[in-house]
Amino acid sequence: MNKNILKEELKNQFAKKYLSYALSTITQRALPDLRDGLKPVHRRLIYAMYLLNLGPKSQFKKSARVVGDVIGKFHPHGDQSVYDALVRLAQDFLTKYPLVYGQGNFGNIDGDNAAAMRYTEAKLTSVAESILKDIEYDTVKFKKTYDGELEEPEILPSQFPNILANGSSGIAVGMATNIPPHNITELCNGIKIINDKPNTKLNDLLKIIKGPDFPTGGVLNNNKKEIQRAYKTGKGFFEIRASYKIEELGRGLYQIVVTQIPYHVNKSKLIEKIASLILEKKNKLLDNIIDESDEKVRIILRPKNRNVDPNILMESLFNQTDLSTKFFLNMNILNDKQQPRVMPLIDVLKNFLKHRYLILNKKNSYLLKKINKRLNILKGFLIVFRNVNNIIKIIRNDKDPKKSLIKRYNLNNFQADAILDMKLKNLKKIEEHEIKNEFKNLSSEKNIIQKILRSKTLQKKEINKEFDQISLNFGENSSFGKRRTVLDNFKQMDADEVQENLKTNEDVTIFIINGAYIKINKGNYLPTNFDELDKTCNLILCSKSSKKIILLSNFGKSYTLSIEKLVGRSQKGKQISNYLKLKDSEKIIDCFEYVENSKILLSTKMGKMFITESDNLYSNKRSGKKILNINSNDSFFGSLMLNGVSEYIAVFLNRSEDYKLIILNKKEIPNLNHGVGVNSFKNKEYSVCSLSCIEKNLVFNDIFEQEIKNFQSKSYITKRPGSGKKITSKFNLNLFRGYKKNIKIIND
Repeated sequence: MNKNILKEELKNQFAKKYLSYALSTITQRALPDLRDGLKPVHRRLIYAMYLLNLGPKSQFKKSARVVGDVIGKFHPHGDQSVYDALVRLAQDFLTKYPLVYGQGNFGNIDGDNAAAMRYTEAKLTSVAESILKDIEYDTVKFKKTYDGELEEPEILPSQFPNILANGSSGIAVGMATNIPPHNITELCNGIKIINDKPNTKLNDLLKIIKGPDFPTGGVLNNNKKEIQRAYKTGKGFFEIRASYKIEELGRGLYQIVVTQIPYHVNKSKLIEKIASLILEKKNKLLDNIIDESDEKVRIILRPKNRNVDPNILMESLFNQTDLSTKFFLNMNILNDKQQPRVMPLIDVLKNFLKHRYLILNKKNSYLLKKINKRLNILKGFLIVFRNVNNIIKIIRNDKDPKKSLIKRYNLNNFQADAILDMKLKNLKKIEEHEIKNEFKNLSSEKNIIQKILRSKTLQKKEINKEFDQISLNFGENSSFGKRRTVLDNFKQMDADEVQENLKTNEDVTIFIINGAYIKINKGNYLPTNFDELDKTCNLILCSKSSKKIILLSNFGKSYTLSIEKLVGRSQKGKQISNYLKLKDSEKIIDCFEYVENSKILLSTKMGKMFITESDNLYSNKRSGKKILNINSNDSFFGSLMLNGVSEYIAVFLNRSEDYKLIILNKKEIPNLNHGVGVNSFKNKEYSVCSLSCIEKNLVFNDIFEQEIKNFQSKSYITKRPGSGKKITSKFNLNLFRGYKKNIKIIND
């Protein structure tokens, strides 16, 4: 048996391997390093192009050559993933400050892919050059590549604050990062303020760094508190809206021109979405969309008519499409110890500043070491010029001239080697003069470097100079340095107002059939003859297509339904159960148009009643809500909407065509949210057959709002629970034309 085999539980091995994989994903793939703002694949791409001498002033090379070098020397992964990373660095609609110049088809904002790597060419930009700046001065550590043959930098020196200027996004195991791009001028000014005043508060910093600056522009729709909260915690969101302008066409007509769209939005899919809203009639304010974009975005939006408010139209599109998106901030970054941390804005800037001080001191230490080495050699050369003849003799005659020179002129090994390597032609007088000048200049340079290394104040000045230069090169005066995202706190329109404007407001008539089917017709249809109606129709409601209706069932439950959701035209109508979650044998007994804050009377057939607010009946759930508790020997009759001027409630009772009337003062009926209610009459042989409101003057109207003449209402007024008083047959026929066919008309 092999003694090297170790026994261990499988779950422990799984835990170790998964942890190893997770850490590898976090540190070697998904999260950027704070110091250079790059993930390993991007760092390797830039370094490989640096080794290929693909600087801004050099000739382009095939992308395939670059990708080949990267995967062959540094990054043992698929060529397509590396090429995709290269393409992203060149796309100016995704990368605010591109690190790669792309020649050929590198994709576009419509979502078209880049051409194959064998067709495209690339080289580094001046931004990438500033990220690589000073790498030759031993400023960063190098590590062995995956095969141990070569070395690659652990990070790049990065004079350019890439982590915030270009941002980053990635998903690791158990964590993710999402950092928006920012304006380089604002970043440089912000870093300089922290450099000069380390105790700078976030409020002061946000006067300079005002928010993200996306490459596609747009408008930032956040208030100052939201921005401050996001930058204080390192987590939050930024709402980006499309930029647009209104072009007048004459005669009151206009069109809206979208000139910038939110970050990471595919323009082609956005246009498809807006077009589908028009075709499916989900946006009633928009008539047409035309894409006139070339290199710049230009999307034409045509309203239905000149009366459409352009602000409401755009607000509706912001709600329905990606013309408005949210960028969720998660400032999760690898610090200088390769540990992932969610950092606030100030900490990111301070850590980057710390990195720049380290690079500055490493560079100066390297230069000082190099100058000292050169000065040492120049001292030896000056000794040669003072003793040229003797030195020539020693070199010609001695068996070990190096040893003799060291001994006689007190030289060191470096000086002796340099003298022996010197060419005879360099012994002329002019060469001596040049060496003295070089010695003098290097000595002066050495003093300056030593002062910088010893002085924190001088280091601070050097750092500020660096950021002044970065701001000059890539700031407001450069081709891509101007702020593109407008900082304008939108006054967001009320969502309900927008929704109301999106709805059509046509007259409609709703029919409830057998309490189980619902039918909708255009126009307000009130029958003049009840024989025209199907005998199964028990409710007719005249309303508007933009309204909502409350439906009441025989189980004492209330439901809410938007009229605009009622679709299809058939003779029988649609089953109400298609829209609401009704129980077996549950039927719709009554319905009315929902009016906010209105008073509704609910009654059973045995006269149990109470008054409630319409808002208590409103329900967003398909299953509705329980409102009325009904006794086993009773059943739900219906509702009555009370108007503000009504003082009395007329309760009509029936027993086999024997009609009675009770008129109650409204104050006698309690106001409840839900429950059983109170008795309105005594005689249990009768049941409620109709309800009506009566004003103070006690004038009666029938169901067609026609006044019933010569009716003595006052004699029917009583306190509850009353017995009721019989009514005339003439009155009966006029008032109950609908009731005799079991039809209730609600004409709101």
